[in-house]
Amino acid sequence: MNIKLLAIGKTDNKNLQSLIEDYQKRLSFYIKFDLEILQDIKNVKNLSESQQKEKEGELILAKITPTDQLILLDENGKSFSSVAFSEELQKKMNAGIKTLVFVIGGPYGFSEAVYAKAQGKISLSP
Repeated sequence: MNIKLLAIGKTDNKNLQSLIEDYQKRLSFYIKFDLEILQDIKNVKNLSESQQKEKEGELILAKITPTDQLILLDENGKSFSSVAFSEELQKKMNAGIKTLVFVIGGPYGFSEAVYAKAQGKISLSP
């Protein structure tokens, strides 16, 4: 199984970037992992919240193939302990999922089209 993490917007924080690179290296020993940062939307001052979510949703959905399983990292998603999360990942591996895609949305969350395509939502903290 491959795991892909899609995120809207890059970080300028060098410490955070260093941590991301460290975790990517650690994960590579266990599983194929890809991180893809999607470009921020230009001229967001001229867009409403819903227009921004729609444009970000288009970027996200363009990166998803029909065989991918899409999981949104969303504050209203299901919470897992570390052990329960690892068990959930193992179930997905055993189910033969080729690519599991986790998505970090923009500041306003996800568009309705992205929610409709998703097979689940996970909350990383309460």
